[in-house]
Formats: sequence, C-alpha cells, structure tokens
Amino acid sequence: MKRAAALLMGAALWAQGVTLVEKGKSAYTIVVAAKATPSEQRAARELQRFIEEMSGARLPVATDARNVRGPKLLVGDSAAVKRLGVKLPLEELGPEGFVLRTRGANVIVAGGRQRGTMYGATALLERLGCRWFTSEVSRIPKTPTIRIDTLDVTEKPAFEYREPFFTEAFEKDWAARNRTNGDHSQLDASTGGKLQYYPFVHSFYQLVPPEKYFAAHPEYFSLIDGKRRVERGQLCLTNAAVLRIAIEQVEQWIKEHPEATIFSVSQNDWEGWCECDHCRRVEEEEGGKHIGPVLRFVNALAEQIGQRHPDKLIDTLAYWYTEEPPLRVRPAKNVRIRLCPIGICVAHTFASCPRSAYFLKNLKAWAGITNQLYIWHYNTNFRHYLLPFPDLDELASDIPIYQKHGVVGLFMQGAYAAGGGGEMAGLKSYLLARLLWNPNVDANAVIDEYLKGVYGKAAPQMKAYLELLQREVRPGPAGLGAHLWIFAVPDYSGALLKGGMELFRQAEAAAGDAATRKRIEKDRLSLEYLALLKAREYRVGNGVYAPADLAGLKKQAAEFLARAREDGIRSLHEGQELGVDDKYYAELAEQPALSLENEGWKVVIVPGLDGRAVQMIDKKAGRDLLRRPPPGERTYPDTAGLSAGVYPDQHGRQWEVKWAVEAASAVEVRLKGMGPEGVVVRRTYRLTEKGLATRTEAINTAQAARAVALQVRADLAPLDIDKEAVAFRAASGEEVRRPLIVPEKEPTGREMWEGEKLPAGEWRLQDTGAVNWFAGAQRALATWSVKSRPSVALMLWSPEKTLAPGESVAVEASYGR
Repeated sequence: MKRAAALLMGAALWAQGVTLVEKGKSAYTIVVAAKATPSEQRAARELQRFIEEMSGARLPVATDARNVRGPKLLVGDSAAVKRLGVKLPLEELGPEGFVLRTRGANVIVAGGRQRGTMYGATALLERLGCRWFTSEVSRIPKTPTIRIDTLDVTEKPAFEYREPFFTEAFEKDWAARNRTNGDHSQLDASTGGKLQYYPFVHSFYQLVPPEKYFAAHPEYFSLIDGKRRVERGQLCLTNAAVLRIAIEQVEQWIKEHPEATIFSVSQNDWEGWCECDHCRRVEEEEGGKHIGPVLRFVNALAEQIGQRHPDKLIDTLAYWYTEEPPLRVRPAKNVRIRLCPIGICVAHTFASCPRSAYFLKNLKAWAGITNQLYIWHYNTNFRHYLLPFPDLDELASDIPIYQKHGVVGLFMQGAYAAGGGGEMAGLKSYLLARLLWNPNVDANAVIDEYLKGVYGKAAPQMKAYLELLQREVRPGPAGLGAHLWIFAVPDYSGALLKGGMELFRQAEAAAGDAATRKRIEKDRLSLEYLALLKAREYRVGNGVYAPADLAGLKKQAAEFLARAREDGIRSLHEGQELGVDDKYYAELAEQPALSLENEGWKVVIVPGLDGRAVQMIDKKAGRDLLRRPPPGERTYPDTAGLSAGVYPDQHGRQWEVKWAVEAASAVEVRLKGMGPEGVVVRRTYRLTEKGLATRTEAINTAQAARAVALQVRADLAPLDIDKEAVAFRAASGEEVRRPLIVPEKEPTGREMWEGEKLPAGEWRLQDTGAVNWFAGAQRALATWSVKSRPSVALMLWSPEKTLAPGESVAVEASYGR
C-alpha cells in the first residue's frame, strides 16, 4: 500500500514538472557518471554555468549519485539513471541523439556518448529561454525561479553531417551550442569532436601529384584533345597504376590523420576529364555520363580501404560535369557522394523553379541509387560576399526537400574568408544550424527570434529590410520574381537601394545601445557595396568609356574599404584579400573610345580593354547586339563585347597583348597588339552595310618558331534566351538547329562543332537574328547562360599552328543581321 502511494506521488510530481531553482536557491545536484566522456563533462559544466547566470543558483556537480541527497539533474547515462528504472535507447539515439525526461523530482539529460548528452544539455537550456545567436550575442534570461515542465522528449538530428560554412559559424562554443558538427568548425575533443575530412575536396592532384609523376608517366593524366595534359586536367581513371598510387596515398593519409572520418577522392575544380579510349568506353557503358569512370575508380579504391579500415569513409563529388548519375554503377557502402547543385537558382525552391528543374531530376535520380547522399549547397555570392543575397525563402524550402529525398549530410557553403562579414552571415549561420537539426522548424519564427535577440528595438526595421530584399525575388504579384545565382550580379530594382538605406537609417535611430548600432552599421555595408558596384558602371560619352564620376567613385571606394576594415572584414571575394580591391580602384581609369558609324550601325571600340568593341548598335532596330555586362562581373570592364585572344594552343592560357591604334577613320579602325616573344597581332574593325567586319591576324616576328592559336569571340544579347537557338548549315550540308534552353537541363551550356559539323562559314542566333559570317576557323564554340544578364557567346578558333618566323594565322569574322 505504501509502495503504491509512493508511485502515485512520483507520478503526480512527474505530471506537474519540477522547480529546479526557487528564489535564487536550489536543492538540486548535477550528477555525471565517473567515466563521463569529455562532451558529457562539458554538458554538466554548461548546465551549471547557465543555470547560475539565469538564477544566481550554482548547482554542485557530483560523480557519485549514491552520496547525493535530494533531487538530481542527471547528465548522461549512469547507474543513477538505471536505478530510476529508466532504460535509455542509446543504440537508437546514435552518437548525437538525446532524451530529456523527468522522473519524480529528477531530471534526466542523456544521449549518445559522442555528442548526444551535450546537445541534450543545450536543448534543455533552450527550453528555459537561452539562445546563442552569434559567438558574441546570446540571450540568457534572468529569473530567480526556474521551472521545468514535464519532459518526455527524444530528439535526433535530421542529418548526420551539418555544416553551415560561414566564418561566423566556426567558433567552438557557438557550434557546439547550436548543434553543428562540420569539418571547419573549431570543435575539439571537449565537444565530442566533429565529422572530419582529409583532405576536404578536389584531391586528384594530391593523390597523384603531377610534379612527381607527369614527366615519366603522362599516361596517368587526362588525354585532352589528343594530348596528355596537366594544366586544368584530371586523372586517367582507368589506368591501373593510378588506382594503385591513389590507394597508397589514402593509406598514408589515414596513417597521418587518424582523427579524420572521411577521405576525399574527388575531381579537381575544373573540367578536363580524360578522353582516352578506356575512359570513353566506361562513359558509354554508364549512359554517356562523366561520373562513370569517377565512381568506378572511387568504388575500387574504397573496397581496398574498407578491408583494412572499416570505420573510414571515402567521399567523391557529383559536381559540374559529373553531376548527372551513372546508368549502372552504384556507390559502395563506404562511399559518400557529395551532390553539388552549383547551377541552380538560389532565390526559389528547386521544387518549382524552372531554372532548377534539372537539379531536382538529378537529386531524385541519385536518391534512387544511394541512401548515403551528401549535398554541397551554395548560399552566398562568391564573387561578392557582401552583395545582398535574398535566399532565406529558398533555404527554408529546400532543406526539408533534401531530407525528404533521403539526404544524410549537408555542407552549406557561405562566405568563409578570415575575418568573416559576409552578407547577413550571422543570421544565416543561426538559421541554417536550426534547419540542419530540424528541417521542419518554423524558419520565420527563427528569423524573428534572431532579429529580436541581436537588434533589440531595431528588430522591426531589420525585418522590414529583409522583407524588402526578399521581395526582389519572390514570385509576383507580391514580388518582382528575379532569379539569383552564386556568381552573377543581379539587376536589383532601385527601390531596394533607396528603401533599404532608409530602413537602415531608421534601425540605427531605434537601436538601444552602441553595440547594436555597430552591428546595424556593419550589416548596412551590404547596401553600400551594392551602391559602389552601381557607381562602377562604364558608359560611352565624349570619346571615353568610363564611370559617370570616376574621382567620386574612387573616393567612395576608399571610404567603403576603410569601413570594411574597421569591421574586421578582410575579403570581399572568394580567395582574394582586400588589397585586390585597393589595387582595382586605384587602377580604374577612363578609356579612350573610338566610334565607327554609318547609316545602319554604330560601333564603339575601346583599344585599352584588350582591343574589344563594347557596343554594336543596330540603328534601325534601336538595340545593341552585344551583351552589356553588369558592373561587378569578373574582370569588368574588360569583359564581353567583341574581342580576340591569342593562345599557345586551344587549351592554354590567353596571352597578354598590349594594343595600340594604328589607324582610324569614320568606318574603320586598325589595331596592333604586341604579344609575348615576338608575336604581333593585328585586328581590323570595318563597318559595312551588313554590319561589322573584323580580321584578326597573329604574326610571328621572332627568329624561332612559335605555336599559336587565335580565338575571336562575340558576346551577344539574345532577345529571349528561352526561345533562342543556334542555327546553321554544316560543312556536310546538314541543317542544324540547337535550342539553348531545354527543359530539365541546366540553363547554361556549351557546344563545339568542327570538321564536317563545322558551320559552313555562317551561323546565327535564330530568334534574335544576329549573324556571324566567318573564314579561317577550325572550330566553332557556342556558350550560353541565363544567369545575370542572359548571354550567348559565339567563339571561333583558328587551327593550332606552329608559325615559322614571318608566318601568320588569321580569322575573319563579320557580324550583323
């Protein structure tokens, strides 16, 4: 009878919850197992620290519950937990899952021994109102009494690998408290470690270093266009010696880095796949997919490694040219595929955006052949870390879709430069951490919580700014429906800059303290950077090609860069320090511009920008045939238009050529370019009734032979790229029409024609009506993209020719309608 009464009393206490601290005092003791792991010990310390910060009550920590009187806060699995009759589902929880339970007056926080209990401690503190928004801003509520409601909670992470890859997410305590476990975070043994790679990615030339092997064994490397190459190449993955060397290298990595869980065997960060007969045959067997040789090679390596190291995983990429899955081969059990949606629109969910339909197709196909899929997602503008980047809606929509399709790990690549400071990086790090643990969390509530915690009284204005920014990409009628890409500069509306600046002014006025104002000022740098890019736009006027106010632009840039440095920002672009920007703005200059004009056409040539033509206006149609690149595009303003380049071959790097004007009239301009080692280039622009005729000739004036290839290029502006097609009659007589934008294909691409398939001296953009006539070309290459301002580039290559002294090679190309 007494036992039944005691059980009923315990059940009543359980139903009512418990009072952990009352009026600043507590009878509770934190109990942790004597053999607790480092992360379990940290969990006990975190609970002790933050309960004291909240209430003033410092709970003692004990390792032997038998000597503890009174109620207990039990941390981790222990004999004390078992004496309460609680059996923890540790196998089911895995290394990171946890339970929160109340039993009578006792509270249990326990989970997987690697990090689960530590995460459970954080989860309990969050239930009490604690938040860690950034490494510097937290919310620890002050209350003399702490009550804990009845608990019967079990949680596991949605993904085994969770990495918000922003500098702001690297700090150890922030990462541990927000339950991320990525390779680049500063987590250590005290936090249960992390999911660690070695090396992280793009490892082919670390596996088989060209400087060690290429001279004696060129066959280990890609055969490209009939020649074994190292520069911008890959490995020959069907070569048995390459597999043997790679296995030996991975074994060495495992020996040198026993802490690593995953070892990356992945393609270099460019194209250049091997075109040898063996690799081509494997591709054909795998449905024509470039991933075929890669995955067969990785599987063979993983089989050997797995026999000796069953606890290690091998990683490879489905990226760029290898994104589409193979027909037959399947990833081995110890292989992780990282699928990289580098080409998607990141403004809208790929479940509905037509520009990203190709990736949803690939995701479904990969999910159908492996349950070990990782994702490498992109969430910043890599050319402009500070540029406004409205992807909050997309992140909240797409992470649950990844979970739905069985993805088990997410690497979310943002702005990761030393110093941090990427656009809204703090908010995005926090939101991503929440979504990666539980994709079904209310993203809007998380955003609102962050804004209130970080900006205080200015939160409404900051929320209004985020809504204004998201309006740029949200579908109509509520939004403007723009797409967003990770390398392109968007054409944002004027309302964003004007309205955003006003909202930041209001936010600074509403801020309650200097620290909050400083955070707002730092976030405002994003709009200031957008204004700086807009001021960089080059225009033609009075015989020059230049920004509207060059002196003012340089002053604006100097002031902006000084503010960025004050905020600790060290990089605005992936892989480049701020010194690059100092040099860019210092060297920015007006460029003399030459105009050619007749009744039908007006062409503007800027010799100082690689001798390119930057405008070709059809006066009758009232439009420019050439694409006008946005300021901030790579190498701007030295980009797009009509241009010519000189190369050692069709796969080498373009040579630098210094151009000068030889002669100029109203309808013709002749340029002379000095290239390296005696190569002289002459380029003529001449207006005709049909349009513009060009001739480009490279002459070897040196005493020794030189290998040379010419490329002439036209970057055209399509009227409607979704309707556009490249059309021509081939040398064989075949009529060719190549639609550019194809459903369920990435909305960017390239295609080469040569030999009997080469256009017979003419090709055109069928919808736009632009025509390119030519002579002297060996190959014709078209590239196209919807990203930024839509473009179609028509490129012509001369034959690769070894020029004897005095010899030359030339390409003629005319443009019009």
